[in-house]
Amino acid sequence: MPEPKEVSRKTLKSGKFIKYEEILWKDCDGHERTWEVVERIKGDDAVMIIPWLRPSNRLVVIRQFRPPAKGTILEFPAGLVEPGESVEDAAKRELVEEAGYHGDVVGVIKPSFNTPGLSGETVYNVYMELPDGQISAPQPDDGEHIEVVLVAADEFESFINSEITAGSEFDSKLLSYMMGAISERKMGAGNWLNDLPGYR
Repeated sequence: MPEPKEVSRKTLKSGKFIKYEEILWKDCDGHERTWEVVERIKGDDAVMIIPWLRPSNRLVVIRQFRPPAKGTILEFPAGLVEPGESVEDAAKRELVEEAGYHGDVVGVIKPSFNTPGLSGETVYNVYMELPDGQISAPQPDDGEHIEVVLVAADEFESFINSEITAGSEFDSKLLSYMMGAISERKMGAGNWLNDLPGYR
């Protein structure tokens, strides 16, 4: 049976930051189909930072308004990799801009797709460690209003439960990470990050 493949794509509309495209592709049976997709104009690489304050063992997350979500979202600091910028430098820059912290990159997981049904955007998960004692001084872009939230490792479960009860909305990546961390603590597993293919 033949593999599905893209035949062509055309831009239907282009804005300042994103473009709307239509993909013509063939399925396994050879039937031609169309798919609507949204792509970034400046490239599809982004970083999501998983920042830990050490030795206090607190995770840094942020709360910010996201117009497409029509509300405020709890998420990890994240942003786009600028042209000519390394993944590590992008992570350090975004962490300062959104959370006001400086730290060291200690691991990068190879890029994975963020919303593959909608876009080809890929995200590098970047693990960073930050020294305690810093005063958070975010440098957000115009129009960004960001609240920094510190979550202690042993308070993951109560934090998630209280936020759900309060009606908070989550970025799915943050929720997945925290639920994984809770499961790891309860199951007594080792450092599962080191076992992930592509983790460096």
